[in-house]
Amino acid sequence: MALTINQETISDEDLYEEFEAIKTHYQNLGEVVCCDRDPEFSELARENLLNRTLLNQESITRFGEVSEEAIAGKLEELKEQHGGEEQFYENTGLEKGDDSGIAKKVAMSISVDRLVDAEIGEDSEPDEADLKQFYEKNIDAYMSPEEVSASHIFLEPQDEAAAEKAFADLKEARGKVLDGADFAEIAAPFLQKEEDSVELGFFKRGDLMNELENIAFSMRDGETSPVINTQFGYHVLHRTGGKPSKPIPMEEISDSLMEQFLLDRREQLMSDLIEGLKSKATIEELEEEIEEEA
Repeated sequence: MALTINQETISDEDLYEEFEAIKTHYQNLGEVVCCDRDPEFSELARENLLNRTLLNQESITRFGEVSEEAIAGKLEELKEQHGGEEQFYENTGLEKGDDSGIAKKVAMSISVDRLVDAEIGEDSEPDEADLKQFYEKNIDAYMSPEEVSASHIFLEPQDEAAAEKAFADLKEARGKVLDGADFAEIAAPFLQKEEDSVELGFFKRGDLMNELENIAFSMRDGETSPVINTQFGYHVLHRTGGKPSKPIPMEEISDSLMEQFLLDRREQLMSDLIEGLKSKATIEELEEEIEEEA
């Protein structure tokens, strides 16, 4: 749905271009971008253009229009950053020859940046009390992952007959452990190479195949799994220990904590600036839908 913002029109074409850029961004991140997410991307396109337009309008009101010299200089700088003119057009998706459209985008970028610099400026480092308060407020983001340690028997049968025997052998081995036998002693004869070990050591979620880690993290210490069938063969796990998730000490994450604090503070200042501009703006919806090209 097209917009007018303080009598400046944001066309369907502008909204659709932003919509496509957002879809491409998420696709490049490896996310699913099927039609079910179109309403989400349409809303993001609307908000992005609304926010940029408000910031651009305020910047022009305070500082005037961006000069042609500044636009040309910024464009050359961008081409250098992308490794040359051809790479610039390939990376950005901008059309070579669309001088007026490119100049408009570059001018808006410069305009928005100078307003943000004036309103927010350079980041100042927080004091220890601010960082501690931020750390405690966001403690869920600074927890160590839960870890589990386990021992493992694995057989990789090469045909159907071997698969049946492997299952039967591991079922029997598991039964002995359940009856009180030591897992390491029962597992030792199954080791195929001298350097192999039954010990998997400690691991966190994502380190093993889902079929194994889901069971390992569901068991209690000392518990032995059923025979597990995966694409690689047959497995039996014996959980030997666990480390619960706990807060990572502040001193161990000082750099990332500082970076996230500054990022969150900057985002909040930007949000406050945009909300202030919205409160004074005249924003009207035009009854036209963004339609995806066939």
